[in-house]
Order: sequence, then C-alpha cells, then structure tokens
Amino acid sequence: MRYVAAGLGVFLAGLLAVGCQTISGQPDLRRAEISPATLRPGDSAIITVEVDDRHDVIDRIEGFVQGYPQIVLRLRDDGVEPDEVANDGIWTMRVDVPYEFEGPPGSFVLEFAAYRADGLPVELRDSDGEVTPLTKTIPLEISYE
Repeated sequence: MRYVAAGLGVFLAGLLAVGCQTISGQPDLRRAEISPATLRPGDSAIITVEVDDRHDVIDRIEGFVQGYPQIVLRLRDDGVEPDEVANDGIWTMRVDVPYEFEGPPGSFVLEFAAYRADGLPVELRDSDGEVTPLTKTIPLEISYE
C-alpha cells in the first residue's frame, strides 16, 4: 500500500508540474473560409468558421474587416440557412456586397474572434504561459469588373 501511495504521489506531482490546463483541451477556431474568396459588388458569399469547443466555452463568433471595425459579422450555429446543422461547431453567415459598394478594391483581412457568454473574449494560454484572445484571420479580395 505504501508503494501505491508513493507512486500516486509521483504521478500527481508530475501532473502538477505539467499543469492541469492542457493546451489540447482549449477551444480552437480550426478553419475559416469565405466562398468565393474574391467578391465584386452585387456578389454574395458564405463565411464559415469551424470550431472545436469540447467544454462549450464559446458563446458567439464575430468577425470584422481589419481597418473597418464598424462592420461586425455575426456568425451563427443555429441550423438556420445558411447554417446547415445547429450546434455542430460550424458557424456560418451569408454576406452580400452591395451594388453601390463604395469601398476601394483590393486585398483585405477578415478577423474572427470567439466570445464567452459574459461577452468577454475567449482567451488561450500557450505553452509559455502567454494569454492571447482566440482569433482566426483569412484573406478577402474585393474587385471590380
């Protein structure tokens, strides 16, 4: 019995040294895409962000075009078109580029962030102990005929 207790103590000490907040258990924005990737005035596109969230930390996913924070994109995972299945970890949104789009053509970056139910950003801890918000970026092209 003494050897079992000693072995258990060594095992627990090893766990404490590694830490209980395993990086693999943290939520992740695995894949993000917009289809089509190049848009013109009058086009529609579907934005998709695939989420891995085993502990249901993420309450919402929002995106914005870098340089244009006033445009907030609220993705949904509720099974309502264009989202196919509710609560499957695939968040979607349809975006329409207005015909009278006044922005310049060019390359842009869409940035997505995950938020908790209390409205705070989901934060991740890396192997060095640094804490950063959970985000994902993808390129976006706006062109004219």
